[in-house]
Amino acid sequence: MRRRTRWLRRVTALAAVLAGAALVVPSGSVHPTSISLTTIGTAKAVDAGDGILWVLALGSEAAAGEDVTTGLTDAIQLIGVHLDTGRAVAIGLPRDLYVEMSDGRARLNTALRDEGTEGVAREVDDLLGIEPDVVVVTGFEGFLSMMGAVGDVQVDSPLAFTTEEGDVQVRRGPNTFDADEALYYARTRETLPGGSDFERAANHQRLLLGVLERLRDAEDDAGFMEAVTLSALGGLQTDMSPAQVYRLVQALTTVDPSRTDACIIVGTFGVENGASVVYPDVEQARAVGGDAQDDARLQGGCRDGSG
Repeated sequence: MRRRTRWLRRVTALAAVLAGAALVVPSGSVHPTSISLTTIGTAKAVDAGDGILWVLALGSEAAAGEDVTTGLTDAIQLIGVHLDTGRAVAIGLPRDLYVEMSDGRARLNTALRDEGTEGVAREVDDLLGIEPDVVVVTGFEGFLSMMGAVGDVQVDSPLAFTTEEGDVQVRRGPNTFDADEALYYARTRETLPGGSDFERAANHQRLLLGVLERLRDAEDDAGFMEAVTLSALGGLQTDMSPAQVYRLVQALTTVDPSRTDACIIVGTFGVENGASVVYPDVEQARAVGGDAQDDARLQGGCRDGSG
């Protein structure tokens, strides 16, 4: 009962912050957009507050001062949250997946720049058979701002490597990262043992789990969630109502990391127009999407040959 009382106080305060923010947040034309929240289709899960909420999280490479929705995307994760059970699934999509877009085939990381958030959502739906409810795009500035508010996160790594930037020494086992170190960790590919985007996508999922653990650990700390929310507001651009944003944040805090499945969509390497690409394993992608779409679980595993 005490835990529920503290939770109600926290989410009530957060709802007040979000409602006030709807009146005072500057538009993207005043402050360059560093975080974008866009609903897709009817986005019924956001409004209903039950069932499964599908969030497509994208990390944009747009330069500082540029709208994040105009950049290439190196991080692409579809996250399903079962709002009734706290279960979740993360499906990672490597940036070099070679997919069919409206103007012909291209790498998936160009979809945001060339087709917008609706276009990325459509490509993910075509591949996995799951339409996201919300697309979240975060640039470097937005990431650092939110991670600074979240605080240090712990990431359990099966790999030992040195990040390409910042020379962060990542150890096998638990690592504690501040905001800058988390960004260096997320961006690293070439110095990973296999040097592949599959490994980098898996690291993105490990970082997400670390953030979720931190959110759960700090959920009773006075002002914590409000600070995380306010850290994003200066560069936030969204078509969501304050109530929808509130439900989205609430959904993320209900996720139990110990009940979260994760999978990376794989494929075979190739070259198109002089650029490295990955031809997606469409059979795996559709099987994983079909397994996860109704309950945010992967009861059949990742189906990628890794067991």
